[in-house]
Amino acid sequence: MPTRLVLMAAALALGALLSRAAAATLRPRIFAPGLISSEAPDIAPAFVVGGGLLFFSRRVDGRWSVLRSDRRGKRWSMPVIASFSGSWDDLEAAVAPSGRYLVFASDRPAPGGKTRLTTHYYGQNQLGGALWRIELKGAAAGVLSRLPDSINAGGSVWTPSIAADDDLAFMRTDVGTGRFRLFLARSDGRSGYGSVLPLPFSTGSANDVDPAVDPAERFLIFSSDRATPGHDGAPGPEHLFIALSPLSAHPVVCPLRFPGWSDPKVSEVEPRLSPDGERLYFASRHPDHLPGAPAGGSWDDGNANIWVVHFSPKLWRTGTGPRTCR
Repeated sequence: MPTRLVLMAAALALGALLSRAAAATLRPRIFAPGLISSEAPDIAPAFVVGGGLLFFSRRVDGRWSVLRSDRRGKRWSMPVIASFSGSWDDLEAAVAPSGRYLVFASDRPAPGGKTRLTTHYYGQNQLGGALWRIELKGAAAGVLSRLPDSINAGGSVWTPSIAADDDLAFMRTDVGTGRFRLFLARSDGRSGYGSVLPLPFSTGSANDVDPAVDPAERFLIFSSDRATPGHDGAPGPEHLFIALSPLSAHPVVCPLRFPGWSDPKVSEVEPRLSPDGERLYFASRHPDHLPGAPAGGSWDDGNANIWVVHFSPKLWRTGTGPRTCR
């Protein structure tokens, strides 16, 4: 065989090996099975800077609570309900990149109120949600406060995500369509917020939910049924997308799909980034076993588990065109 053909064959073989390696890298795995991912629905991990403390949400006996776990060597400690949670439906904690504070969603009453929040969307009465902040460091540690009404409008506000400059991404229902869309509240630099802006790629025509903003705001990961819409106002299966340059007038929005794993009928929601940005966490009911095989463990019971996968935004944008997606 001529040397050139040998080299071409070797290059093709190497390319195939690299493709298989890339596919293996992009295969999600259960995060802390049996401990953080349990028989109950578990979602929305939030790591305090340094990675030694984790908050996440678990639903037990009909109520969501925020739990915490400490890293001890290579393992996480048995989760316990966080000091600020346990009396109301609390979920979707997000930790500021500085580690100074945490924001979470809750149906607890507004100050001075006595009854939990309720709301109406998808054609029926639902659990209500508003965003609350608790200080983790400093003289005010432990102080809890409700975010302003410019953010908590409409009784259905969820899934905070905090940038390094304290800008806040979140989701709430659109007044016109009743579907969820994504917003950004600009930090005023004084522990408060200025303008609240709808993100330009999220119009309310589809259900866009669960934003996870890059600390530097270079990209934003979210879930949406825009590729798999539902019927009669109900959402379809929600899958992961990445918006590159999300604050620009024309962001590039790409689907995130994991070769050999993604299922168009099974949602992936509640994306979260690790503090170093090298891992993506999300929640899904995807089984932890192959068809016909036994369950992967007690956690592999059809409830939502937390999954983790290697992440780099470059993996989902290729080519040279301005709107090229993988």
